[in-house]
Amino acid sequence: MRSSPPSRIERNVFAMAISAGSSELHRRVERLAQRAGGAIAVPGERSDVLLLGLDDSTPLPHAAGSDAGRPAIQNVCIIWCGDALSAPAIGQLVRSGYGGVLSIEIETAKLQAALHAIRAGVQVIDPRLVQKGEGLGRSAGDEALTEREQEVFGMMGRGLSNKEIAALLSISTHTVKFHISSILGKLGAASRTEAVSVGVKTGRLTI
Repeated sequence: MRSSPPSRIERNVFAMAISAGSSELHRRVERLAQRAGGAIAVPGERSDVLLLGLDDSTPLPHAAGSDAGRPAIQNVCIIWCGDALSAPAIGQLVRSGYGGVLSIEIETAKLQAALHAIRAGVQVIDPRLVQKGEGLGRSAGDEALTEREQEVFGMMGRGLSNKEIAALLSISTHTVKFHISSILGKLGAASRTEAVSVGVKTGRLTI
């Protein structure tokens, strides 16, 4: 009996749609997507992530609709192709609910990690852009994490489960839960996902 071919999810391949305000922007974003190793979806085909190319000549979007072939806004990743992006602009995009704001100059490995995070529901901001934008510093959750908490936090950012973290650090899952509870409290986060998002935005976690 012939088995059916593996789906994109089973093969862990991203289907990426691309949208941009000009053909040149589209080409730049497409080259970036190709380096990430994902499959580029044709117009109308369902995709996992939409890469939205923007630059200084493009008005910042406030929201993005979704249809049968386009991901919801939390799966839309802004690819910034301009020289700089202000903190208020980044804040506007984050508050609008976009899954990510990345620089066109992002390294391939970091892009791949960012796409995995976005697909897992984590909002990702490229540290390169945060450093350019004054005012996106650690306004909340300034309390320092201990060395062990930072280890646990880094593993949370990689999407590891409590059991996996416990095994890697040779500690009990109860201890992992204790550390995570402390991390959430220090960051003022209500969930692991929110904590990771805060960590990326404030530079405590890098993608």
